[in-house]
Amino acid sequence: MRALRSVLDFLYLLGGVGGALALTAIALVIAAQVGGRFLGLTVAGADDLTSFAVAASALLPLAYAFRHGAHIRVDLIIGRLRGRARFALEAVALLLALAVVLALGWALSDLATDSLEFDDVAQGTVPWKLWIPQAVSAVGVVLFALSLLDDLVVHLAGGTPSYRRAGEGSALDRAAEEL
Repeated sequence: MRALRSVLDFLYLLGGVGGALALTAIALVIAAQVGGRFLGLTVAGADDLTSFAVAASALLPLAYAFRHGAHIRVDLIIGRLRGRARFALEAVALLLALAVVLALGWALSDLATDSLEFDDVAQGTVPWKLWIPQAVSAVGVVLFALSLLDDLVVHLAGGTPSYRRAGEGSALDRAAEEL
């Protein structure tokens, strides 16, 4: 069981690192555009690359952020409940979130598959293959679905879900844990 936990945590961390790399890519593309303007050069396809990186930076780290309690959770109802009522409602909330995220993951995966099959390219100045950023987006959403399923299983087994455990510790402790 410990090996499975290590693998899952590593996958979530990879999603977080991927999101950070996407943010770095945005900064590099913007810097290249600014430098290019200063030198009278144009960076072809920069707008498309930036939009692809924005999607990756938003979707790849979803699972990592969820596992570390960084998502906004509204506990207006669940936070006031105790015992079996809280347990049941939290399970329902996780199930509903999982269903929505799985539907989004399926749709994004289907979109990427269609783009690969039909050889879709971006309509900008550079004909980038669209299946690549679409697949990256799908991976981020599927990782998020996996993290939701992970916490649902932990919750149903009587454990404490990661987002609740993360909310109980200090941000400094959580950051030190990652290092």
